[in-house]
Amino acid sequence: MPYAEANRISLYYEDTGSFPGSFPGSFPGSSPGSSFGASPGEHPVLLLHELGGSSESWRPVIPILAARRRVIAMDDRCAGRSEKPVEPFALEALADDAAALLSGLGVRQVDVAGAALGALAGVLLAGRYPALVRRLVLCAVADDMSGRTASYLTERASRVRAAGMRPVADASLANAFPEAFTAEREQYRPLYLGNDPAGYAALSLALARTRLGPEVWRAVRAPALVLSGAHDFIWPPEAGRQTAARIAGARFEILADAGHFPHLQTPAALAARVERFFLA
Repeated sequence: MPYAEANRISLYYEDTGSFPGSFPGSFPGSSPGSSFGASPGEHPVLLLHELGGSSESWRPVIPILAARRRVIAMDDRCAGRSEKPVEPFALEALADDAAALLSGLGVRQVDVAGAALGALAGVLLAGRYPALVRRLVLCAVADDMSGRTASYLTERASRVRAAGMRPVADASLANAFPEAFTAEREQYRPLYLGNDPAGYAALSLALARTRLGPEVWRAVRAPALVLSGAHDFIWPPEAGRQTAARIAGARFEILADAGHFPHLQTPAALAARVERFFLA
């Protein structure tokens, strides 16, 4: 099973796919992810997951992208099969972890796609490591975690620490999955319930404490595409539009059939947008 030590945290990741002209699972050169002289399609894709999910959340999308690209999907600290440290941390730590993981894999430049929490981690990764991120796709994102959002995340973290994941599951999943995606919601439910409550709470509090000032958005130099699900109840399209306006030159598009988790609800439509943008 693939694990890497990054920033003194054990991170689980999956590394699959192929470069054009190679066999699936094989990569040219002596160093995996070498990008010197590569065309845009030869840069690996890094996938960053949502709060409550893991690299497993990207399972419907990975085979589509991996048909033409190397794809790296990681579990954040405190999520999935990665280590669950007890010390509080800021959301910037997720970006630093991703950068350390990629460095350990010999990857010099990536295209990044993040969903919800993963989208904000992608913003921080692009701003803190501008030479590392070539292009950036942000799905289901908002630019402000203060006010009601922070209060909700903090209260839910407290409930989860006291009583586990089950008491918050129905409300959380109903918000993320519109009625049209009842089957997808039920498939996702075991993954959500399988979260370590302390780890989920720690990630929730890191998100609640996040304040992205103008300097954070100005630091993003990579071309960016912001995607919002038309039926996203949590961070509706207007939040995505406002986020795109924060990044110089960013494009904004709506996925007509998706809710808060396009990678789980409309994976083919999302993958098509991602591929088109990354290969532009």
